[in-house]
Amino acid sequence: MSFSDLLFAFTEWLRTTPLVETALSISEHPLSLLIASHFWAIPIIQTLHILALTAAFGSVLMINLRILGLTGNSRTFAQTVKRFRPWTWWALLVLVITGIGMIIGEPIRELINPIFWIKMGLIVVLILLSLWYQAALSRYTVEPGTALRFGAGARLGAVGLILLWCVIMFAGRWIAYAPV
Repeated sequence: MSFSDLLFAFTEWLRTTPLVETALSISEHPLSLLIASHFWAIPIIQTLHILALTAAFGSVLMINLRILGLTGNSRTFAQTVKRFRPWTWWALLVLVITGIGMIIGEPIRELINPIFWIKMGLIVVLILLSLWYQAALSRYTVEPGTALRFGAGARLGAVGLILLWCVIMFAGRWIAYAPV
C-alpha cells in the first residue's frame, strides 16, 4: 500500500467521524462566515501564521545551533536561551491564535484533512520531546569561567528537533494541497 493510498484511506475514515458535523457546524458560525466572506482574511491569517512560525523556528534554531556549537559561542548557553526563549513563547501564542483562526475560517479544509492531523500529531510529539529535552539539558552545569560543552546525545537531540520542526512546516504547507 502506497503512502497516497494510506492518505486516501485516512481521509475516507475522517469522513465517517463526527469531525464532519463539527466542521460543518463551525462553518456556519458567524465568525467563520465573516472570515469566509472576506477574500483577504485567510491570506492575512496565513501570513501572520507564517511570520509567527518564522519567529518560533528561528529562535528555536538559534538555541539548537548554540547547542551544536555552530553559532553564539561568544555567549553562554543561558544567555542564548534568555535571548531567544521569549521569542519562542510569543510566537507560539500567535501560532495558536492564527491556527485557530484558520480552522474557523476553513474548517472542512482543515479538520477533514489527513495532513492536518498528521501535523497535529507531530506537534504533540514535538512538545513532548521538547519538554523532555529541556529537562535533560537542565542537568548540564558549568563552572564559572568554563565553556559548556554538550555531549553527543544533546547534539543529536538538537538535530532531531530541528528536523522535526522542518517536517511539521512541510506538513503545514502540504495541507493546502491535500485533497479532502
